Amino acid sequence: MRALMILAVGTACLAGCATQPRGESAGKAPAVAADPAPAAPNWTTIATPGDRARLAALGDSWARARAAVPRRLAGRIAAEGALLDPAAALDLPALSPGSYRCRLVRLGGRAGYASFAPDFCYVDGDGAGLSFTKQTGTTLPGGWLHPDTDRRQVFLGTVRTTPAQVAPPYGTNPSRDVAGVVERVGPLRWRLVMTRAGQGAILDLYELVPVPPATPATPR
Repeated sequence: MRALMILAVGTACLAGCATQPRGESAGKAPAVAADPAPAAPNWTTIATPGDRARLAALGDSWARARAAVPRRLAGRIAAEGALLDPAAALDLPALSPGSYRCRLVRLGGRAGYASFAPDFCYVDGDGAGLSFTKQTGTTLPGGWLHPDTDRRQVFLGTVRTTPAQVAPPYGTNPSRDVAGVVERVGPLRWRLVMTRAGQGAILDLYELVPVPPATPATPR
């Protein structure tokens, strides 16, 4: 009988001790390794402090620009659809290499809203990444497109006033530096929202629509 009691007590002890890992105090949760913080996008190490601040303030620029549009122009703003909706960005923002029609839309300032005839822009891709160049018009931004989030790319570049002019490298002349974000707002429709606007406006953006490939003429 004494042997049976000792065996029962030993069995109970084994069952109870199995719930307490060796070397851990009672009530202490096991340590869980934290995931490493994601690395900052590469553009943050390239952008000037001024452009980083302006990019961070784009949400405020959108709000002020929309508020500055007169009510009598509300119908024209609505007709632009997702292009002028700050929350319209979609996944897959990357621009494909090729030619684009780029139409400047300007919000705020004396006119409140202005839309200009489209110019032409070009996106080129090589081993160094994607470059963006506005080819026609009076203001010619050009630079590089940098990955950022699932819904935008960041544009960092400089501006020329004539096609033949050579712009200085980004970061060497603050008055010539330009920055913005590229977002997809619909099928085959993107926008490049600039951090600086011209002619006293609050927000400048370009609507980017791919130029259809030329169709070969059919022989007669």
